[in-house]
Amino acid sequence: MHIVKTLISITFLASLPVSALAWDHEMERGVDLYKAGDSDVGVSLVCDPNSVYGTTVSAVMVAFGADPDISAVTTFRFPDLIRIDAAMIHGRISKAENQDGVWEPLLAGLRAHSAVEISLNGEMRTVALGDPLPFTCL
Repeated sequence: MHIVKTLISITFLASLPVSALAWDHEMERGVDLYKAGDSDVGVSLVCDPNSVYGTTVSAVMVAFGADPDISAVTTFRFPDLIRIDAAMIHGRISKAENQDGVWEPLLAGLRAHSAVEISLNGEMRTVALGDPLPFTCL
């Protein structure tokens, strides 16, 4: 039950407005939270490298506009032309549900680039990520 409450809190935090120019970082109950984007689209990472809650809750979350609870295939395109198609469930791409090996390349792209183009349900947005960061996600 405690894990569910924590995940709900993290999802709420990820849906809040984020900086348009760079990754914002904060620590919440031993879990690293990174956020970038603007009011049109936000990208958040929840990193739990130490398995604080007994299982990994690491995830990439995407919120298009006011809807942070989208389930659809999401395409990430990086400036080096790497394209990653990932199944997003309720606004998150979870490390625990690492289908088709998308977790590692998605993290590598976010760690290496200052922008990403995200396509979802026929809509495309570019997110300025700012300076790449060495996220604690594994």
